[in-house]
This record gives sequence, structure tokens and C-alpha cells, in this order.
Amino acid sequence: PISVVAVSTAAVSPSAWLPRRITPRTLAYTTRQLADLLGGGLQLLSALTLLAKQTEQPALRRVIESLADAVRDGRSLSDALAIHPHVFPPLYRSLVKAGETGGGLEQALSRLADLGEHEAELRSRVRSASAYPLFVLCVALAMTVFLMAYVIPKLSLIFLETGQGLPLPTRLLLRVSELFTHWWWALLLAVITLAGLGRQWHASAAGKAAIDRMLIGLPAFGALTRKLETARFSRNVGTMVSEGVPILQALDVAAQNLANTTLRLAVARVREAVQEGSSLAGALSSTGEFPLFVSNMVAVGEESGTVDAALLKVAATYEREVNRIIHTLTTILEPVLLVIVGGIVMFIVLAMLLPVFEIGLVVQ
Repeated sequence: PISVVAVSTAAVSPSAWLPRRITPRTLAYTTRQLADLLGGGLQLLSALTLLAKQTEQPALRRVIESLADAVRDGRSLSDALAIHPHVFPPLYRSLVKAGETGGGLEQALSRLADLGEHEAELRSRVRSASAYPLFVLCVALAMTVFLMAYVIPKLSLIFLETGQGLPLPTRLLLRVSELFTHWWWALLLAVITLAGLGRQWHASAAGKAAIDRMLIGLPAFGALTRKLETARFSRNVGTMVSEGVPILQALDVAAQNLANTTLRLAVARVREAVQEGSSLAGALSSTGEFPLFVSNMVAVGEESGTVDAALLKVAATYEREVNRIIHTLTTILEPVLLVIVGGIVMFIVLAMLLPVFEIGLVVQ
């Protein structure tokens, strides 16, 4: 060094100004580009420098420039990735480190790109399947609020002026309409309070564990969640084992990537059992949280020495099952939601028409 100058802590911590998260699809695309550059014969530093120049997203460009600076200073790529834990998850860093150790960084990056593309595709399918039901529910809620707060109060004046007794559905509808017109502030405050309390409870460890246990026990949604998480676990562990990551480390990283607390704790128990000498298949079976098909396939893989291939086959199987369940749920939810929305509208219309019919009978 020519000179040494003291700097503040913030200056050496790029995590303060770098983005906290890059989308899985963007990260997979960038990883694919880096693998292609390394496959073309470029050195790592040259590949990172070129990748930063051709990246259009400013935040991602700053991340890659930070990686290039760290590599230029003599750090390995895995150590450079550890500077940005919110951008690069533990799975990413573990595979890169395994690739560096085994001399197959390009292959490890290609595996990471495949993994990220699979993850992004699954998330895209889940979001696409839930978009229409959420849209219908929002429209139904907005329509109900509009009718209760604006239309029903105007029509109720006509019935009150006649002085006649109103049917029970009409009286019930008018009471609900009064809540929206006179006590809207109380309803809004109650919704905000309940949402805040629910969010706070979900943020706690006990609350999230209870919610995840309840969700995974639901008849249809629970099966979808279990198979989706099983596919993610199997693909992550299979990919890491195939790249030379030790099984205990692979289980640690895979547990961190699971969203459901119940299955995350089950993977932790699997790791403890394997560490004590149990086979992976026996440990998976003893938890009772993973389907029997998973432990059977892993047992076959352990006998033949191809655990990674067996886990990847399990992942492919359950990804197909997830697609089938998503299609089935979407097909069922569409008519169910239409029936619910139609029932709400029918109740409102009948409640408002019943007094009109009674007035007609009195006139006759």
C-alpha cells in the first residue's frame, strides 16, 4: 500500500446502501450471465467487471461492482458474497464455496442459475393462480362497501317514509348499512387494530409456528404447501450434495430456505438424527412431516450412492404435483367465488325488493 487512511464503519459496510433483496429471477439471470462469461474463458475479475458494465439495473450494478472490488482485493467470490447476505442467500454462498473448493465454479453457477429459474417459475405459477381469486374478492368487497355506504341508505328513506313494518332481511341489511354510514370510523379502527395485532403475532416465533401449523393442516392448501416446500427442500439438498457440499451443511442451508416453520423444524430434527449416525431416509421418515415417497426414494439413492439424483427426482415429481394442484384449485375456486359473490348480491337485492312486494300486496 502507498498510503493507509482510516475510514468510518459505514464506508466499509456496503450493505447499508446496497439493496436488501434482489428478485430470484434477476439473480438467476445474472448468475447465468456470469457462468457464461467464465465458460467463455474470462477470469473471474474480468467477468465481474464486464458483467457490471452490461447490467442495466443500477442497484444490481453496484452489487456486482462491490463483488469485483472484493475479488480485486484478494478475497474469494464466496467471501465477497458474504458481504451482502440480504442479496445472496446461504444456499447461493454455499454452492459457490463448494464450486471454488472443487474447481468447478462455472458448473456451480450454472446449477445456481437453474435452481433460481425453477424457484422463480414456481413462484410465478402460484402468484398467477392466486391473482384471479384475489381480484374477484377485492371487487366483491368494494361492491359491497359501495352498496352499503351509498345505495342502501338512499333506498332506505323510501321504506321508512311508508311507515310499514319491514321484513327481517331488510332490517338486517339496514343495520349493517348503518354501521358503514355512521360507524365507519369504528370499523376502520377495528380493521387497522386487528391487522396490526395479527401482524405482530405473526412476526413472533410462537405466532408464526402456530399459523404455519394451521396452514399446513388445511385440506387443500395444506397439501399444496407441503408439496411445494418438499420440492424446494429436495431440489436444494440434491443440488448442494451433487456439488460436493457436506450433507449436514446442506441440511442447514435447506432448512433456512423453507418458509414453513413446521417443516423447518422437521429438517432441523433430520440434521440432528443424521449427525448422530442415522441414515437420511430414516431421519426423514421419523419426522412424519415428509411423504413416504421421499424417504423411499432417498433410501434407494443411499443404497446406490446417488442420493443427489434421487432428491432431484423427488423435486421434479412434486413440482409436477404442485402444478396439478394449482390448476385444480384454480378451477374450483373460480365457480365458488362467483357463487359467493352472486349470493351476496342476491341477498342485498332480495332484502330491498321484499318491502316493495309487500307494498304492492297492501295496495291490492
